[in-house]
Amino acid sequence: MTLRLPSLMVLASLALPSLLIAEETDSLRTTEIDQVVIRSYVPQRPTAPSIGQPSSLTWLTGRDLAQYRVQSVTDLTSRVPSLFVPDYGSKRSAAIYLRGSGARSAGQTIGLYVDGVPVLNKSGFNFDLPGISGVEVLRGPQGTLYGRNAMSGIINYYTRSAFDHPGGEARVTVGSHQLLRASVEQGVHLSSKFGLSYGLSGTTRRGYFYNETRRAYQDSLRMLGGFVKLEYRPSSQLEMALSFSGDYVSQGGFPYRTDDPATKQALPLAADAPESYERHTATLRYLVSYKWASVQLQSATSYQYLYDRTRMDMDALPQSLFHVTQQLREHGLTQEFILKNIQPAGSTGYDWSVGLFGYYDAKRSEAPVHFSYEGLSTIINSGLKALKRRAPGMPDLVYIDPTRSDKSNLNSFRMPDWGVALYHESALHLSPAWTITGGLRLDYEHHAISYLSKGYELGVGISGTNRPLGVAKPAHLEGTQSVGYWHLIPKLSVSWRPTERLHAYATITRGLKTGGFNEQSFSDLVSTAQQQDLQASISHKGGFDPATIPSHTTYKPEHSWSYELGMRYSQPHLGLDLSASAYLMQVRDLQLTRFVASGAGRMVGNAGASRTLGLELTASKSLWSSLRAHLSYSLTDARFTEDVKTAPRGNFVPFIPRHTYSVMLSLHEPIARDWRLLGEVESSGIGEVYWREDNSAKEPLQSTLRARLGASYRRYTLAVWGANLLDNSYIVFQAASPLGRLYQTSAPRTLGLDLSVRI
Repeated sequence: MTLRLPSLMVLASLALPSLLIAEETDSLRTTEIDQVVIRSYVPQRPTAPSIGQPSSLTWLTGRDLAQYRVQSVTDLTSRVPSLFVPDYGSKRSAAIYLRGSGARSAGQTIGLYVDGVPVLNKSGFNFDLPGISGVEVLRGPQGTLYGRNAMSGIINYYTRSAFDHPGGEARVTVGSHQLLRASVEQGVHLSSKFGLSYGLSGTTRRGYFYNETRRAYQDSLRMLGGFVKLEYRPSSQLEMALSFSGDYVSQGGFPYRTDDPATKQALPLAADAPESYERHTATLRYLVSYKWASVQLQSATSYQYLYDRTRMDMDALPQSLFHVTQQLREHGLTQEFILKNIQPAGSTGYDWSVGLFGYYDAKRSEAPVHFSYEGLSTIINSGLKALKRRAPGMPDLVYIDPTRSDKSNLNSFRMPDWGVALYHESALHLSPAWTITGGLRLDYEHHAISYLSKGYELGVGISGTNRPLGVAKPAHLEGTQSVGYWHLIPKLSVSWRPTERLHAYATITRGLKTGGFNEQSFSDLVSTAQQQDLQASISHKGGFDPATIPSHTTYKPEHSWSYELGMRYSQPHLGLDLSASAYLMQVRDLQLTRFVASGAGRMVGNAGASRTLGLELTASKSLWSSLRAHLSYSLTDARFTEDVKTAPRGNFVPFIPRHTYSVMLSLHEPIARDWRLLGEVESSGIGEVYWREDNSAKEPLQSTLRARLGASYRRYTLAVWGANLLDNSYIVFQAASPLGRLYQTSAPRTLGLDLSVRI
């Protein structure tokens, strides 16, 4: 049963996700950052990469999240080198690009975890979750520990713990474009053994982009999210946590513009069909950790529910051509067990861990595509003209429908996935300075699809007459497909740490992005079946061959090898922190997203190979008192290494920014008793970005300016802020469709006011 807003409000008021179990003696020890004790570990990970581990990472504390106004995954773009999370389309469109790899539609190359439990569907990645105490981004393949879809990295969210972060905070934000956001979060000690954490947030926004046809703002937003977490720590050996999280999203979406076919000039936003996205999610997590002697057993269990509905005008024109209404309902289960040894931090010797992970993900989708008479005529007549060019002797044919009625492709899918993995990792500490780490993961995944796709009656006649020459009955495609893949994911790293200030490392790892099915391509496939059957009715030859369906609907997994050198250096007495990394990533069976031939949907296909050369630099330096300078830069050179039909060798891989940078000054200065002055000013940039495999269209390097200035008095903080202060307008998404270019521009200048109170 679909959860509507009132029921979600009740659930969210009870609140939301996950669990943070203390690791007093784990190799990932408690780290003091900004006077706040953060337990930086992932509960169920055997030797979770974190501060001090041989991995490129970015760690954002709770103070950082407030300072940078990080409220969703899209806000991490300027905070993390090589990471690009564009905010386009809708909350469903969580395209994440990291180190030259990403996914615009199906699957993902970066995993997202909340307190150590994976979010199974990337449609649920872009959420607003209050009570986040820290965010960790691990760059580079993490497949040995995290498995499938961690080819370019992992994002770990850590929620508030009542034991580690008692107290709370309430916040209110008002801003331009009728922005209003309110949140509250708190951790409460119920007793010496029980702790309760909760949070609730809500956001409304009028929108940035006005639709001239519908006379309304197209990207309006209403969102509600929350979590509740109960922790039980009866002893130093046993720890448990049970949490629930959920959100409700209702927004206008897909503010895509197009060009005039004749002049190629940009047209105003004018789609005639409703464009919207609605989502309901609910996740239950249970984590338990038990220690005895020098061994620890951890278990993580989760149930995940997601329902969403997408309505999209596929042509983005004021004329009614074709639009889609897609619904997805998903139930997912995950279970992980980990057994590992425990050694005091900094000790030499041997560390080991063994893990077993399994998941089951059941999805059911309905995706009917609706065609107007005008839209269907445009598509079919275009195909008939192409056929005429190939066979000049045939008569001039046109689409004929005496009723001039609308038609629909009816598409229904069941897509159960499941997988299991066994993995091991060992760390040999040769000396206090040198450590060698090796790991191996054996992974099996199975994908299945049951499909039912129905077409419409189709007729053609000779141009200039109204007499049908041939009629094809509605196509009917029904069947099942399944594929299974075995994967072996190794890892080897060498770490050198001669002092606490310097840490250097080298790693070799393999990455994996899962394969699957193109359910969106069935609408185009049934149209193809209609047209081929129609041609057969005229020529009395051939017709559509169902045996070709698997080749049109299946895509293979994507694999990579990554080689990296990195270092971190700090000089606390100088207030200096430096990090740098250089890497090479080689990808096989690269997955690319394209529009299907008719434009009514997208499909993923494998396209040869690519290689990415990258450089990442970050620096932070204290200048005077609390004034600090921060610098982040990344070069991502991702190119095709094999000639394919649409991607010549040496061309840049589309949608990957070649440069990202951020330069910022920040201040948190005491100015009087109980008073503090706070603020930051930042210039950040992204580009150049190529939009097509042939590199015929690109967006140059674009920069934006943001700032915040405020003051704190005891429990109260008031700040004014501005984003995109210079009101720079540029393209954040572009795709070529059969009807022309579709693109979305950046959000305009936004100003606002934040008020927060510690409780």
